[in-house]
Amino acid sequence: SIWLKKLQCVTVTYTVRQFAAMPEYELFYFPITGLGEPLRLVFVLGGVPFKDTTPANDPSFQDRKAAIHPYAPEAGGLPVLTIDGKPFAQSRAILRYLGRVCSYEGAPLYPSDPMEQLECDEMIEMAEDLRGPLLGTFAVQDEAEKLAARAALVAEDGKMTKWLKIIDRMLGKKFPTKPTIGTVYLWSLVTMLRQPTFLDGIPADALAPYANIAKLHQYMSQLPPILEHYAKAEKRDNFKPLP
Repeated sequence: SIWLKKLQCVTVTYTVRQFAAMPEYELFYFPITGLGEPLRLVFVLGGVPFKDTTPANDPSFQDRKAAIHPYAPEAGGLPVLTIDGKPFAQSRAILRYLGRVCSYEGAPLYPSDPMEQLECDEMIEMAEDLRGPLLGTFAVQDEAEKLAARAALVAEDGKMTKWLKIIDRMLGKKFPTKPTIGTVYLWSLVTMLRQPTFLDGIPADALAPYANIAKLHQYMSQLPPILEHYAKAEKRDNFKPLP
């Protein structure tokens, strides 16, 4: 009918305008997982195209980073995200922005409901508490000392072990029913402790005692966009489903 044709025309026009209005995103980070991986995964889940720029694929990476970094020359930490060429830093600020503009199955990855936001943010901050003790090991120059320090973090009385136990228990009390930036961030940071990883010194069985963390891994790694993404990604075997 004529009304159906008009509706189809309006729908197509709206879709084209939506696509045309989409910003250009470029993420600057290292080729490792770290704090860049959660941002990559939010793009992947949302089906939003972005340019993933690293020293491995851009010979001018360091020069470009220095030129665009909003905090230069005093600071140059990564990740940095450019939106239509405008740079922004602070990984968790970027994460929340992307969670608002990226959706999965019709739901924004950063929920609009205040209680759901609270639960989402709690996951992010638990992941940060887990990551905190690791930071000091990057400054250790002696390789053997560094490996020993990292192994100690996930030992029975280790500083990261405390948070792994808390995270596992919290997941057991309330397991997520949909992906959010909280589940993405928590899973990404925990998975840095799963071999093979860029973090030297982490024992192969570091995550073996935690059944609910393994459950989260299986849930996140088997979401269709993530499963497809890691099927062709290099050096990301620890993000694939467990055997």
